[in-house]
Amino acid sequence: MIFIVNNSLQTLDNRIDEQFLDVTGSLHLYGSPEELALHIQTRIQAELGIYTRFGIAENKILAKTACDNYAKKNASGIYILNKENLPDTLWTLPVSKMFMVGSRMTRHFQFMGLETIGKLAETPLEKLKLMLRRKLGKNADISAELYWNIANGIDNSPVAPGTHEIAPKAVGHMMTLPRDYGTLDEIKVVLLELTELVCQRCRGKGYMGHVVSVGLMGADYDQPTGFSRQMKMDDPTNMTNQVYRAAIQLVLRHWDGHPVRKVGVSLTQFSQDDEYQLSLFDTRREKTMALEKATDALKKKYGDAVILRAVSTTAAGQAKHRSAKIGGHYK
Repeated sequence: MIFIVNNSLQTLDNRIDEQFLDVTGSLHLYGSPEELALHIQTRIQAELGIYTRFGIAENKILAKTACDNYAKKNASGIYILNKENLPDTLWTLPVSKMFMVGSRMTRHFQFMGLETIGKLAETPLEKLKLMLRRKLGKNADISAELYWNIANGIDNSPVAPGTHEIAPKAVGHMMTLPRDYGTLDEIKVVLLELTELVCQRCRGKGYMGHVVSVGLMGADYDQPTGFSRQMKMDDPTNMTNQVYRAAIQLVLRHWDGHPVRKVGVSLTQFSQDDEYQLSLFDTRREKTMALEKATDALKKKYGDAVILRAVSTTAAGQAKHRSAKIGGHYK
C-alpha cells in the first residue's frame, strides 16, 4: 500500500495480503486514523477493485486482532481497538482467537482452564510460567511471557521498514489442495508448480538454496498422515528442474501412499546466486537460467498465468487457479 501514501509512513509486510503501517508521525497530513484508513480503502477499491479492511490500535498485535476479529465483521471494514476496551473486546474472545495460538496451544490452555483470552490475561505471569513448564518443559518461560503479553495487548516491537529485506532463512510455499490427491502423478503436478514458484522467488531475491524440504499432509488431523523431510543437493541452485528432481526423490522415498491434501516445498541454506562458480563446459545451465529469467520477467509483467507448463492445464494443476487469487482469495 505504500504507493498510495506518503513515504514517511513506516510500513512492514506481514503477509502478501497484510501490511502494518505506523502513522504516528504522519497523522497531521491525513487527519485521524479512521480518515486515513478510509482514504486508503477508497483508493484501493477505485484503482484495483479490491475491498480492504483495517484494524487500528496502538501496536501491531492489537491492530491485527482488531482486523481479524472485528473489522472483518464490521460493515465499514474499519475497527479501532483501544487498551481501555480490552475487557469488553479482546478478553471476551476464546483463546483460540488469540494471535500466535494454534490448535495445539489452544488445547493446552483449555486443559489449564484458560478458555478465554481474558482468563489468560488475568493469570499472574509467574503462575502462567509454572503452568506451562508442567506442559512444555523447563524452557517454557519465554513462551509464557510472550502469550501473557499478547493476551494483555502488550507489544513494543516497532514497525520497521526494510524488515522484509533481511536475508531469509527459508523460501517456501505450502498449498492446501481442493481435494485429496491420491496418485503420484497428481502429486507430481502440484509439486512441480510449487517448486517453480519457490525457485522464481529465490531468483527474484538473488539466492540459491542448498537444502530442499518437502512436506505432504493428509486431510485428517486426528489421524495425521504424510511426512516432512529434507535433503542437501550437490550444489546450491534456484533452477526449477534441479530442485524438482531432489523434491521428487523425497516423495518417492517417504510418501506412504495415503491421500494428500496439503503440499509444501521450501529451500534453505542460501548463498548469493552471483557467487556460483561457472563451468566453461556447462552451457546447458546458462541456457536454462536465461530461459527461467525470461519467464520470470514475463510473469512479473503480465501475471503468473501468462505462461504455464502443460501439466498445469490438467485436472491436478493449481497454478492457474492460484494466479487468480491474492492471499488465497479470488481477486
